[in-house]
Amino acid sequence: YLHPTFIEEDIYEIEDIYHPLLDKPIKNSIRIDNSIIFTGSNASGKSTFIKTLGINQIMAQSLNTVLAKKYNVKFSKVVTSMAVKDNIIEGDSYFMAEIKSLKRLITSLDKEVPVLALIDEILKGTNTIERIAASSAILEHGIKTNSKILVATHDLELTQIFEDIYDNYHFTETVTDEDIIFDYKLKHGPSKTKNAIKLLKVMNFDEEI
Repeated sequence: YLHPTFIEEDIYEIEDIYHPLLDKPIKNSIRIDNSIIFTGSNASGKSTFIKTLGINQIMAQSLNTVLAKKYNVKFSKVVTSMAVKDNIIEGDSYFMAEIKSLKRLITSLDKEVPVLALIDEILKGTNTIERIAASSAILEHGIKTNSKILVATHDLELTQIFEDIYDNYHFTETVTDEDIIFDYKLKHGPSKTKNAIKLLKVMNFDEEI
């Protein structure tokens, strides 16, 4: 661990960052100049990584301590839309809870105050066509504010729509006949692999399925 360095420049220079709750964490490094779309297969590490960034930014600004080898960042307001759940008591479906969470996040974005906005699996609670259309509008709105938007998604279409605006990173895996092995290392560019059906095989679903 170390004490963070807060800078005026609107970038994040981070080396060997890791999540505090993992017993054997895989460390990753990143330089954040622009907003980012993270893609990757199921369980590959993209959600854990954006949570790692959020937790460490909060620790930096409250405890003056981060779990990294280097942490030069701009002081920022941290807002998230993560771990969304339906709410039976409130009568909210998963999608309703999700759009309420996103509305809160969007309202928090500011043209004056720097914001680090973290979105996990954007709008996964609805159909593909409307999800991509609405996600595109939200991401386009976000870059008009003084914010770094970091979003994890399975929708590779978003990486194409925003290829000249958002940076792209991904996580991937190695597939064998018997297993899928993840290295949890961050890589440049959009994801090129999918593993949902392969995971069914690894979990011994019936061959007919």
